Amino acid sequence: MNAELKEILSSRSATYSFLSRAYRQEPTAEMLKTLVATVVTDEDAEASEGQRILNAFLRGLNENDLNQVASDLAAEFAGLFLNAGQHPVYPFESVYTSAERLMMQKAYDDVLQEYRRAGVERSGDFKEPEDHIALEMEFMAHLCRKTLESLETGNKAASLEYLEKQNDFLLKHLLAWVPRFCEDLERVAESGFYKGIAKLTAEMVNAEKETLYELIDMEKAEG
Repeated sequence: MNAELKEILSSRSATYSFLSRAYRQEPTAEMLKTLVATVVTDEDAEASEGQRILNAFLRGLNENDLNQVASDLAAEFAGLFLNAGQHPVYPFESVYTSAERLMMQKAYDDVLQEYRRAGVERSGDFKEPEDHIALEMEFMAHLCRKTLESLETGNKAASLEYLEKQNDFLLKHLLAWVPRFCEDLERVAESGFYKGIAKLTAEMVNAEKETLYELIDMEKAEG
């Protein structure tokens, strides 16, 4: 059971980190090449709709065109997330949860406190506010990793605490706005890349309530 829990946590951490990267900056040609190499030729019957959309986009790429595709996606990224296009979407929890739809509102303060309580400090050159979707995704990846570390050291009390922190952040923050953000993104995105990212994100967040309930139940049973 412990091995199964670790495998699920590792997979969830990787998915959250991938989504964080997708919203943090535009894909490079090298990233696209790596993603193309992971896509199987035949469609996986168990793939989600988001995975199928993204895989179809990746299978349609020619290795000789990756630099141009990366350039096109960079322009789309700017148009979508940097307010440089006709139909921008705003990847901030405050925009979706405040009556005025403004940045730096209560959600920003609440998320910042969550990070501080968890001992997480801002690093790197990403300067967007803390309620940016990339940072919220990375925070969930961080909590997954901390849960794994606790399991590796046999600290079941800590692993259960980190699972409950994940569930708390999911309910208070991610589910409060990410599904609506993803609907907006999928509607205005032009490429299969960002349509797939939008659908993948929505699928992940919407499935997490049941997933975390099961993981917490599993860890309690192990204890």
